[in-house]
Amino acid sequence: MIMNERPLPDELFLEPQRAEDAVALEGRRLEYGLTAEYIPVYDDEGAEQARSFCVSYALAGGDAQRPVTFAFNGKPGTSTLYLHMAALAPKTFSLAGQGEEAPRRPYKVGDNPGTILDFSDLVFIDPVGTGFSCVVNREKERQYYGVRQDVDAIARIIRVWLARHGRFASPVFIVGESYGGLRGSGLVLRLQQMHIMPSAFVAVSPALSYGELHTSMLYEHHLVHTVPALCAAAWFHKKLGADLLARPLEDVRAEAAAWAQSEYLLFLWKGCEVSAEERSAVLEKLRRYTALKATDLEALNLRVSDKQFAGLLLADQGLVTSCFDARLTYPGRGFDAEADPQTFNMSAACYAAFYEYFGRIMKLPEHRDYLAFNPRVDGGTWDFASGYLPTASGAAPRAGGFASMLADLCTAMKMDSRFKFFACAGQFDLHCSIDTTRYCLNHMDIPARLRANVTFKTYWGGHMFYSNPEAHVQFRRDLKEFYAVVLEENIEK
Repeated sequence: MIMNERPLPDELFLEPQRAEDAVALEGRRLEYGLTAEYIPVYDDEGAEQARSFCVSYALAGGDAQRPVTFAFNGKPGTSTLYLHMAALAPKTFSLAGQGEEAPRRPYKVGDNPGTILDFSDLVFIDPVGTGFSCVVNREKERQYYGVRQDVDAIARIIRVWLARHGRFASPVFIVGESYGGLRGSGLVLRLQQMHIMPSAFVAVSPALSYGELHTSMLYEHHLVHTVPALCAAAWFHKKLGADLLARPLEDVRAEAAAWAQSEYLLFLWKGCEVSAEERSAVLEKLRRYTALKATDLEALNLRVSDKQFAGLLLADQGLVTSCFDARLTYPGRGFDAEADPQTFNMSAACYAAFYEYFGRIMKLPEHRDYLAFNPRVDGGTWDFASGYLPTASGAAPRAGGFASMLADLCTAMKMDSRFKFFACAGQFDLHCSIDTTRYCLNHMDIPARLRANVTFKTYWGGHMFYSNPEAHVQFRRDLKEFYAVVLEENIEK
């Protein structure tokens, strides 16, 4: 079935479906109402062009000034299933067996100890083309598949939700995971332009700049950022030398990062002009920090990408590590994105939990699948060029580039000095790594006084570090403290 043949939105959600439930959290019973509905996406003339499937949770007895958090996941074509059913909502699947293994089956839905419902109402937005969200006018479907086009659509969805639910007095928080980091960075400024002032943005394992996530012949930043993450993976699987294994992970990462940002960076900068002695020294340090064989490193010209490393670290055991949580492994040779165990296992658990929970409390369509990921909305159809960073002079790049909304986020922070930014990453995420995120944060073009508005946290886990129960609860604690600080600074004295 081609994309334009997808059915129009079901009549089922033209009227919101509502239910009531409760969650036990830290010794308290919290009653809440939830609403599943289509939020229309209108064009500038007021014509409805698409409908976004949204699920919202509101604490019973709350008021119209209670914070509301709008959340979405990442990679174009991805629904908000993961932040919804595994991270932030009041219900999730059983946490037993998570962490370094696949979640155990059956995926029983129960109370979520990591939910943030006690200090914020929640709205989970499925972008157009994901979940149950679809277009009304098929001829305009592709207009939503691009960096700025998507940002504009999400902003319009938020505006309509606030108007429909009478929540314009509520402090607005944004949470975006992975590509959601890029989406959220642009969304903050777009909302400000619509006279909606977000209080804060939380970027979970974010892709803040695609330029720091890809490597080419002339663009090798990502190789430098990735060395500490590769070292962490080798440390976890006990592949490093005895002296490194005897030390805490943070110390080992710091040593690897210091080397990558000095000697390795200079090696990459010089290209073919390095001496034999310099090359030999770099080879030995790469062996020290990645545990890869010299022959493999030489074959890669001493330039190891995250996905190449995932296929090589445990090759002698016939295993491949996850690129998104290097603690996890699967049998095979060479990295295969479709088989990555973090994405594969979490998708199955979240999908089953979604149908198990909502199938009990409301009616879901039987003839249409909830698209956790729509493979027809990918890099080939997504207009990344609309999000290319401008040149230093402000001109649009003429010879291609990489998508990033960091410039928009910096502008938004300058426009609102009370606005806060919280970024976080997992120790074993090889792709959106800690050092990649830190590099982006350190290069934000904001005044020194605004740097106090940026918070950065790391957790024991991978891209979806909240699959680790301990990290999940710590993430909740950190967000509770962060929200309290944000709200306190906005209270009239």
